[in-house]
Amino acid sequence: MRRIMLAIGVGIGLAGCSEGSWFNTIPASNSVPYLPPSPPVAIVAAATREEVAFLQAGGCGNCREADRFYRFIHADPDVRKSRIPRNMALAEDANLAKKQWVDEVRTAVYFSKRIRLANGQSLFELITRCGKGWDSPATQATLDVPANSPPGFRLQYLISFKKFGQPIGLQMRALFMRRGEQLIANSAFAESLLQNPDFMRANGLRCWSD
Repeated sequence: MRRIMLAIGVGIGLAGCSEGSWFNTIPASNSVPYLPPSPPVAIVAAATREEVAFLQAGGCGNCREADRFYRFIHADPDVRKSRIPRNMALAEDANLAKKQWVDEVRTAVYFSKRIRLANGQSLFELITRCGKGWDSPATQATLDVPANSPPGFRLQYLISFKKFGQPIGLQMRALFMRRGEQLIANSAFAESLLQNPDFMRANGLRCWSD
C-alpha cells in the first residue's frame, strides 16, 4: 500500500512505496542544518516584467499584478504541460486554497527552467529527464516578504532519484531563494547542484529510470 505523509510548507517530505516500483523511497531529511558560505552560492537569472511588477506590489493576493504574473506562469508551454501531483491535503478544501497551491507549484516549475546547474542543464531538465518528475506536492514556490529586504520567493524542490548501487529510491531536497535577479542556494544539495558538475556521483545518486 502506498502511504503518503504530507504537510504544506518547508520541511515537508514524501514517504512510502514508489508508485509502479517494488522498492521504497527514503524521504528527504528536514533536519539537516545548512550554513551558507559567504558570499552565498548563486546564479543570475533576469526577472521578467511580470515578476518585477508583482513583487513591487508586495506580492498582493488579489490584484492586477498577481493576476498578470500567474497568467504569465501558466502560459509557459513547459509549465502548462507538466503534470503536477494531487495534493491529498487539499482534496476537500476550498477552491481558493487549491488555486493558491497550484499557482505555487507551477511557479516552482517555471523557476526550475531558470536555474542553470553546474553541468549545463536546467533544474527542469534534471527533474523531468533524470528524476521521477513532479511527484511531490511539497514542491512549491512561496512568496517571501522579509521585514528588512525586498520581497522574493522561497523555492522548494523535492526530487526522487535512485540511490547509487542500491535498489532503493532517495528523495533529495533542493532549496533556493529568489532575490532580485539572483537565485541563491539555500540547502547543501542546492549548493552542490550549482557548483559541482558531477553532483549525481557526489551525492550517490542515479536517475530514476536507470
